[in-house]
Amino acid sequence: MMPHPVSLAFNTIGLVSNVYALCNMNANAFENPYANGFGGQYQYLTIIGLATATIAFGLKIMRYFVPKFSPLIYEVVTNIATPLEGLISVLYWSMTLIDPHLLVPEDVPGIPFLLDCAFHLFPAVFLWVDFLAFDIDFKRSNAHVGVIYGFAVFYFCWAWICYQVNGFWAYPFLGELSTSMRAAFFVASGVLCWAMYEFGARVHHKIHAKAILLKQKGLRLTE
Repeated sequence: MMPHPVSLAFNTIGLVSNVYALCNMNANAFENPYANGFGGQYQYLTIIGLATATIAFGLKIMRYFVPKFSPLIYEVVTNIATPLEGLISVLYWSMTLIDPHLLVPEDVPGIPFLLDCAFHLFPAVFLWVDFLAFDIDFKRSNAHVGVIYGFAVFYFCWAWICYQVNGFWAYPFLGELSTSMRAAFFVASGVLCWAMYEFGARVHHKIHAKAILLKQKGLRLTE
């Protein structure tokens, strides 16, 4: 099905916002010396999520002009990016309200609010609104859940490798946890990301149930 023009506008704004954030992640005003180690900025789940969301926005825009462009890659990337950005936004803002130094070392300058939103809020808003409002072709799949958990395992291993090389965890709070607590946090994060996917799939079905039914009837009539 041809994407909606409003979806194109939404994804274009999301892409511009993400590019703005990626271009400014090394700004001198809030330089992070910890990002100079192994893995650089890509030690951080925020930046990995931002890069994944940027690719997702690009694929969504591409599919507006070429609807059948790379359906497998599109499905994998978008179904990681959407719940992942939701997870990042929930974890970041809740932990920041509790204590911002759980995520940002005390000797690192704060991020300007607009850029902070571009990192930790706007990608989730644009992806979730586009998914719920315009992605009529979405179908819940156990394969999507497998990809989500696979990504959680990947980031746990990647964060551990960066710690082994750098001698510090990307996020300060991880250094305060025991090994078992740290593993439990990653498991809980994976479960929360999966729960967001399931919740989104259920809400999506309720919103688009009639449109999906009409589409299925139309396909049967053309067979």
